[in-house]
Amino acid sequence: MKLTKIVTAGLAGLLVATLSACTNSSLDESSTAQPASAGFPVSVQGKLGTATIPAEPKRVVAMDWTSADIALSLGVTPVGMAKVATADGGIEPWTKPALGSNTPTLFDTSSSDPIDQVAALKPDLIVATKDYNLGESYQQLSQIAPVVTYTDAPNSDSWETSTRNIAKALGKSDQAEQIITKTNADIAAAKTAHPELAGKTYNFLVTPQASGVYAVNSTQDVSARFLDQLGMTLSSQVQSMPTSSIPGRTLVSWENVAQLDANVLFATGSPSSLKVATSNTGFNNLPVVERGAYLPLEPALAQAIAFPSSVSLEWALGQLVPKISEASGK
Repeated sequence: MKLTKIVTAGLAGLLVATLSACTNSSLDESSTAQPASAGFPVSVQGKLGTATIPAEPKRVVAMDWTSADIALSLGVTPVGMAKVATADGGIEPWTKPALGSNTPTLFDTSSSDPIDQVAALKPDLIVATKDYNLGESYQQLSQIAPVVTYTDAPNSDSWETSTRNIAKALGKSDQAEQIITKTNADIAAAKTAHPELAGKTYNFLVTPQASGVYAVNSTQDVSARFLDQLGMTLSSQVQSMPTSSIPGRTLVSWENVAQLDANVLFATGSPSSLKVATSNTGFNNLPVVERGAYLPLEPALAQAIAFPSSVSLEWALGQLVPKISEASGK
């Protein structure tokens, strides 16, 4: 099955449908004077507070790229969005097609949320379901416009939950359910198309460093959820290891690196970080590395499943799954 072409076509169709249906994606502030839509006001509960939206939003600001992706999947183009430090032009490769010719203002959230820049965009809704700065900035942002937050913690909610919450604020809940159903069906189709992945064990390493490497040890991790949906299984040995100060991660010293063997080994981090791993003798002696089933992920591939949206996951099905399939056969 030519999964890449199928998924790409499916995603293109979804984006065209949603973008063509959008009447509020204009970046022109002059279009804000519109009557309130049916179904409003609505309230969306979050960890840090409840967002009450009086009328259909016309000027949406996204404080993280995942929230921007979700808005775009629903046919709403943000007037401003957080830029991606590792991406060309500050925009993820799957986001660019969804934006089309639209050019929202990009702002830096790497150290803090730029309150003044957000205020200058005059939003009537702020979406921030993956904003790691929100604990410090929520009070100020909520004085500017209603803020849709995470329900548990940044990047802890499922992408489905985040999609539903943002969709509710935008008055597009029915559309959200269609998107969720389609993306999960596409993931299921990828699993069917790749029976070679069934039951294959994996480990997922994050940011190797001199003292050791963090490994995902929870099936609730967002990346693990995606890999499990493809039929793979997180290593039971690593799942049994104690969790570090970072939820869903165990810290493995290089002396114990032999415990990280599996059918497929993923790793993500900066080039210098990944080099720490490949410079370690114990790491290179792992059977999974020796047979070529080690799969280091460039930032976009890792972020597509680590900060998921329907848009990023559809892209990952075409770009990442073939690489996983190849590695699993080694």
